[in-house]
Amino acid sequence: MPFIILVRIPNWLGDAVMASFALEILYQSYPEAHFYLVGAKSNLTLFENNPNTTCLADESKKSKSRILALWKLAKSIPQANLAFTFQNNFLSALFLWFNNAKIRVGYANELRSPLLTHHPKKPKNTHEALRFEGLVRLLIQNHTITPKTYLQKPKQTPLLPQNFINQKIIGINAGAAFGSAKRWEEEYFAQIIQELLALNFKIILFGVASENPINEKILSYLDNPKDSNILNLSGKTNLQELMAYFLKLDFLLTNDSGPMHIAGAFEIPTLAIFGPTDSTETCAFNAKNTHIISLQSLKQPLSCAPCKKRSCPLPKDSKDFHACMRDLTPKKILPTLFELLSKNGLQSQKILHKDD
Repeated sequence: MPFIILVRIPNWLGDAVMASFALEILYQSYPEAHFYLVGAKSNLTLFENNPNTTCLADESKKSKSRILALWKLAKSIPQANLAFTFQNNFLSALFLWFNNAKIRVGYANELRSPLLTHHPKKPKNTHEALRFEGLVRLLIQNHTITPKTYLQKPKQTPLLPQNFINQKIIGINAGAAFGSAKRWEEEYFAQIIQELLALNFKIILFGVASENPINEKILSYLDNPKDSNILNLSGKTNLQELMAYFLKLDFLLTNDSGPMHIAGAFEIPTLAIFGPTDSTETCAFNAKNTHIISLQSLKQPLSCAPCKKRSCPLPKDSKDFHACMRDLTPKKILPTLFELLSKNGLQSQKILHKDD
């Protein structure tokens, strides 16, 4: 019987990527073990190419009895020698208990400590990747794994339009699954795209199907919404395909989001726009090519940020509504964007925004 390691993967895509550092420690510490990764079907796609791994989607929410469905799923997995939950809810700890895993590790939360054999208090003011790593460190204290995120490169090779071949490509990720508060204005993205098109860059728009309206709105603001130099892939890729397209990018402009973390893992030059979230906790983990821009980084902080809310809690008719993003105008972002493009060999420093 192989050594079994069971891991409950986080629900949010970005968190799942950040958990990959802790997972890498386990993979390298137990190279002969068999891993069972359980979580949302879409997030498990990140790890489907990992060695010695079985990915199992948790679809218990769809069942009439979620508890019974979780019990059946847990019992379908051999008793684990080690089990970790990278989620913080009660049911994820109950799942490990249902499996009767010999060692069950997770942060103390929602009165679930009796279900776990190791249940430290969740640390504050710590990067999320280090929180996940902290659970693994309880058992593996002296690892030498480089602190960064780890993703296997996809096996697919994406098909690009002929006019994109051997051209400089910039990706735009205007969505953010967590909520509207993390999204920069569609009109602002359109203004940036207009500038990039004028500099002969090719543009790829990314997003899941639910984010189609976001990209359609961006296109509506452009001088030519049907420009052949723009490829709209929103709703047209799964995670493996998205990662394959990301590897074709020369640069990515994105909100704080799951795709931002994927770009960080692949060291794609990135400018990430932050507003209501705390960049010290959720920036792309130790990603040397990812740069953050926010009102705070520009020395124009707001007293209400970071609020960490899914939507702006201020009245929509107030001047301060969503100010953390609305006041971060394209004019404030363009100098940093052009500087990063230049540093990555994508543009002459002499080409500046006309208003600068």
